[in-house]
Amino acid sequence: MRIAVIIILTAILAIGVCIFVWGLIEAACLKVVRDKIAVGNASSEGSSDLRIIYFSDLHKEFCLVPVKRILKVIREEYEASGLDAVVFGGDICNKAKHAPMALPYITAIAELCTELKVPFMAVTGNHDAKMDAEELGAFPFDNMNGCIKYLKSRRDGRYIAFAGVGDTGRHERVWMTPPAPSAGIDYASYILLSHNPDLILHMPSIPFKVDVMISGHIHGGQIRTPLGIEFWLRRDDLPYRGIISGLHDIEGTKVYISKGLGCVLLPIRICARSEVNVIDLYCE
Repeated sequence: MRIAVIIILTAILAIGVCIFVWGLIEAACLKVVRDKIAVGNASSEGSSDLRIIYFSDLHKEFCLVPVKRILKVIREEYEASGLDAVVFGGDICNKAKHAPMALPYITAIAELCTELKVPFMAVTGNHDAKMDAEELGAFPFDNMNGCIKYLKSRRDGRYIAFAGVGDTGRHERVWMTPPAPSAGIDYASYILLSHNPDLILHMPSIPFKVDVMISGHIHGGQIRTPLGIEFWLRRDDLPYRGIISGLHDIEGTKVYISKGLGCVLLPIRICARSEVNVIDLYCE
């Protein structure tokens, strides 16, 4: 009987070790995901209007993807087809006090973007909500919280509104209103950056249309389980609709959700590999 118990416990331990190692591999082995997003009746053939690299959820304490890997992707994509922007979707660290750990990582990306003359933009995530203005200001990206920029289409030179909203954190969250387009500027599409994709379900009343929203936050579940236990303790709505990553049409808006780079609680991912996203946007 004792031998049987030992065998069972050893088997359980071995399985646990295998799962943990598998999780470390998925967290460390970056996947480059390429997607096309067409607004309305726009064709997704030929040259896109904008081509961006998007990465989210760094969570530097538990990020196993080295910055050199991100830099390699940015440079290769720039040399292959050009880039119009590099965008970070929020959650610098799990805890605001650890933000300095992430500064060299973000700075290296910013320096490459400066070298390539590509805008580097970001919005804050729920884990960044406790950072003060000085801490956040140390990071060399264009903070898009409540801001709007106009990028030119590489196809026909039209303006494309590129806007952002910050995240106020999980507790007593306030859903921020997207910034209104500037009066007198004719733009082809409105692209919104929001760390949490649930914003689409709580969108404040606005007199303009959000064509595309790009988000992260959900980590693709990070550690996927057959019963979806990973979502039971979350306060997010979209996972309960089966929406955790990829491109979806929600409330008339194209919503794109990245699985992100880092991890929370444990530095592992299972069936939710770390990813960086290369996105081609096609406007009407």
